[in-house]
Amino acid sequence: MTRIDRLIARLLVVLVGVLPVAQPIGEARAAGGQFNPRWTSMPVSPTVTVRYPLDNWSLLGEIAGRGGGGYDLRMLQGERWITAGREEVGQLGLGSDVVSKLVMAFPGHAAMVFATYSPENAQLRIRVVKAERQADGRIRSYLGDFTPHHGERWAAQRHYLSASEAADPIRAGRNPFAVFRPADQTDPVFYNIGWSAAQVAVGHAMRLYSAPAGFIAMTDTRWTQVVTRSGNLLRQRVDTTTQAWVRPRWFVALPVDQQPYGVQAAICTLPGSTSCPTVEQLAQSGVSVSQWDGGNMPSPEDLLYSWTDSRSGFTVLAFALVTAAFVWVAATAITAYAGASSFAGQLGTSSLSPGWASVYSGGAYTVGSTVLGGGGPLTSAQQEFLGATGSGFLERPQATDIHSAELAAITSRRHIHGELEANLSGVRQFYDGRRPRSDSTSIQNTTLEMRSRYAECVSRGMRGALLSQCTAGIAWR
Repeated sequence: MTRIDRLIARLLVVLVGVLPVAQPIGEARAAGGQFNPRWTSMPVSPTVTVRYPLDNWSLLGEIAGRGGGGYDLRMLQGERWITAGREEVGQLGLGSDVVSKLVMAFPGHAAMVFATYSPENAQLRIRVVKAERQADGRIRSYLGDFTPHHGERWAAQRHYLSASEAADPIRAGRNPFAVFRPADQTDPVFYNIGWSAAQVAVGHAMRLYSAPAGFIAMTDTRWTQVVTRSGNLLRQRVDTTTQAWVRPRWFVALPVDQQPYGVQAAICTLPGSTSCPTVEQLAQSGVSVSQWDGGNMPSPEDLLYSWTDSRSGFTVLAFALVTAAFVWVAATAITAYAGASSFAGQLGTSSLSPGWASVYSGGAYTVGSTVLGGGGPLTSAQQEFLGATGSGFLERPQATDIHSAELAAITSRRHIHGELEANLSGVRQFYDGRRPRSDSTSIQNTTLEMRSRYAECVSRGMRGALLSQCTAGIAWR
């Protein structure tokens, strides 16, 4: 490379500096440590035991009740805790004589299921809220988790086995959410879960806690991109601002007879399956799910992501002038070298050195992409992520650009791993307005259901404390 070549190369490097784009990629925080219940074990056979979590209710609030007036406190036939509708007492394995001293005969409480789902991350979290009147006359409201670890309750009851599998008396059942279960048992999040499986999980949570309704908030994303230019004919600044606005898209899960036109989902409990060999191995949602919008379903948009890329540089006119100057310098050098030959003739007989040509062509490409380029199209991570077949397993979608990657991380932290009080504005508003309050309880009698559970456990040969625990913790399809 000649001295002239090196001089031109240096000038181009100075003039065509590229401002590096910082990639704001963040990893979603793990949810480990957010689920810390007591664990228990249930023997399925003399050689097989299944371990599953008890409920992790945390107190939200309480008020003084109005006493026991209006409730029949007489001892009725059957286990005392069943008559009182107190499953949490049955889980302790206490007999009727002890229970009578601990609880009052109040009907069971009503619960409500709140779920947040992120298709960008293939993640689901389910929370349960309830309000109940307790033995001391106070009314308390609680918040708890329904996790993929809770699926071990179904395994303990030998559910989701084919007829041939059930014939093996020492075999445990299946956890329908095993493929979504994290290795960390303190993590309450369902991972790599598709939309169909999310509905199945919500339905199981509703039946386990006798919840009359479930609400699912799915993220709905809207992207915007604004380009602004400032400067003069020779130098300009280009600011490209990319923003993502997210709102909750609401789905309501109700009993089938209350919502006959909704969708009923199902997944196969065999990991990695695309179809189920037998109906016994099929886990169904058991509820009807429909999308709701408007009315009292709040869905304001939140600005979750904003990124501005600023680039300053010379305009095309400036480069045209510089290029003309370069051509003049090159022509002068070539003329001096070639003597009497014309510039055009010399150009035809003597080529520029490879170093000069590569620098010039590279500089021209950089100019075009920096000054004229408006950025590639942005695609929403929402597209084509809904729905799954077989076991409901959905590999976490890979982001197509730095913007969608960062949004996915923010959504995971706020919509899935974060607390409901710090969730999307619409989720927070709906949760505050719909959760059971300690001053407005909804009473639901669960005695008949637990008597049915009790009879089922007796038929399996269970007695004593194990019988009470079986009745209180049994998981029904």
